[in-house]
Amino acid sequence: MDTSGFPDWRRIGHRIGKGLKDVLDPQPTNPGPSPEERKAQRTRDSFKGLVYFDNFAEVEAWSESDIDPIQQANQPLLFRHSSQVHDDIGSKTKLTLCHDYKGGYHDYESVRPDPLSTELYSCKYLQFVDTFIYFSHKLVCIPPPSWSNVLHRNGSKVLGTFLIEPQTDDVERLLLKRDGKYLLARRLAEMATGYGFDGWLLNIEKDAPKDYPRWSQELTAFIHELRVNLGEDKAVIWYDALTVEGDVYYQNGLTPSNILYAMAADGIFTNYKWTDKHLAATKASATAAGMPTSKIFFGIDVWAQNTNMPGPLRVTYPAEGGGGTNTGLETQTGGYLPCLGSQDPLPNLLPLSARDWAEAHKGPITRMLYAELGMGSFPSLTVFTKLAGCYEEAEEHGAAVCLRLFKLNMPADGSLEAKMELEVKETSAGTDCGIYLTYMDTSSQSLIKECCTLPRGQHFGNAAVRIPIHHSGGRLVELGVFSDGDPGVSTTLSLMELSRIVIKQRGPVPKNFKIQNIRVCIRTRHTIQQTRIIWDWVKDPCWGQTWPELMPWSRTTGPFKSFTVHIGGQAVDEAHSLEMPVKQEDLQHLEETTDGVEIQVEGHLFGGDSIRSPAVTVPKADFDHRSRDRP
Repeated sequence: MDTSGFPDWRRIGHRIGKGLKDVLDPQPTNPGPSPEERKAQRTRDSFKGLVYFDNFAEVEAWSESDIDPIQQANQPLLFRHSSQVHDDIGSKTKLTLCHDYKGGYHDYESVRPDPLSTELYSCKYLQFVDTFIYFSHKLVCIPPPSWSNVLHRNGSKVLGTFLIEPQTDDVERLLLKRDGKYLLARRLAEMATGYGFDGWLLNIEKDAPKDYPRWSQELTAFIHELRVNLGEDKAVIWYDALTVEGDVYYQNGLTPSNILYAMAADGIFTNYKWTDKHLAATKASATAAGMPTSKIFFGIDVWAQNTNMPGPLRVTYPAEGGGGTNTGLETQTGGYLPCLGSQDPLPNLLPLSARDWAEAHKGPITRMLYAELGMGSFPSLTVFTKLAGCYEEAEEHGAAVCLRLFKLNMPADGSLEAKMELEVKETSAGTDCGIYLTYMDTSSQSLIKECCTLPRGQHFGNAAVRIPIHHSGGRLVELGVFSDGDPGVSTTLSLMELSRIVIKQRGPVPKNFKIQNIRVCIRTRHTIQQTRIIWDWVKDPCWGQTWPELMPWSRTTGPFKSFTVHIGGQAVDEAHSLEMPVKQEDLQHLEETTDGVEIQVEGHLFGGDSIRSPAVTVPKADFDHRSRDRP
């Protein structure tokens, strides 16, 4: 919007350029899959727990009764205290990460993925991520429950994406009303609640219909109604593309052309080509409108510059060296923050960045710890130690090095305990390791560290390691792993594998629940069938205890965070709903002559304890069925 009385020549040039490009350089039309093929693929993906919608008709026809239990995230969003994040870059800084990985909806994101032969993208620095957006080139993108569960366990919100692209048909149906209300505003809110995620990114990359003069006013009202329908605990973020003038014209900041949409939403995600001037102008616009700057997220393109590729340049901030992993984040904070990729480290588990780790032998003599996530259906955290440089010159001979796993702010009055399932590896004779707790004395504000050395070569499984959390007049602020002594060698040594860490109220979590009614059934959708094991959980009617106030509770699985399904005495996989799809390999270990199949379900409570159902035997024939198509 221009107030000087002169035409906005940049906008005029932009429109002319878009028109000339369509005439002089028409892009070939790729029809893609047919509607029938798309429908079949959507159905196959739905049996994997993956949900998306390709057109407005599918969204309008959807209802909550269409939700399949395996498509729902069961993990509630855990509260994240502001002191637990952003230590080095200030508590006011927020990070929103927009996932855009090879089109999305991959098999490894499904509820029962096949074993991976190579590492694929996973966000390994969730302690820095306030909000995670699942993005794919669909009209409506529902985050897979595998992502939502992981993000919620780490206190990160997860948003789906509503995306209108130039090829999207019937865009005016976005503002369709029924009974005086926007139909899609109701549908999108119901989807967020039903599938268990936290809101939406709205990205409209197509000009408004020419015959819709009140488009911007109606769209603003739509955004507001969507926010109201979602409720206070969910969010809507507007993407900087469509302007109130009705054309797609990236502002790269907050301007009069997008501020109405941004203020109707909970925030704005700007385009990537901003500069220092855009920052200053955005701050001025926000201040004048009374909009908190904390609601403005400046986009950074992590896919690097395309200065050597066909098409318009994508020059991001800063102009030199911007894009890729060398983005403006590093320039502004002076620190290291990894971006998308399969080899990203875990900053909260690294005293040094990956760069420093590789160059450590050239610098001061340092012993350090690092951690990486395991692979497979039951990942563990493996902790290593390494001697870098010439140890004889070290000034910290014999001193313990510590790897912080969690920042905390919890009472240390003896009411809590830490429970860990782990295995201490056989390391060199001169190296000990264990768990440390750091307390802050509330009167002196001093830190007190207590270490618990664990015997080498011992596996702490169901018995687990239990450490009371008690320090008179203090609070627990850190938990981590330490290594003490001389590793004796310069190679990397494996110290410990952790499979579970729980801090909970002392004493057993109430276990007056039962898992029952285990059965095998066939789910059918269109021409596709899927065999599933299904079960129920109930509370003992005689149980008089109440669930601990601060313990999570799932909207779909109650006190259980997950379930392990055993077939024929063998654990086959973990489920986060009351149903688990059955794969052919789940039965391969059974003898061919077996007529009955023994099934047992073990439920894992949020407090760390487990409950096993009685074993039931079902006819093996219940697992056999024929279908015309299978996911």
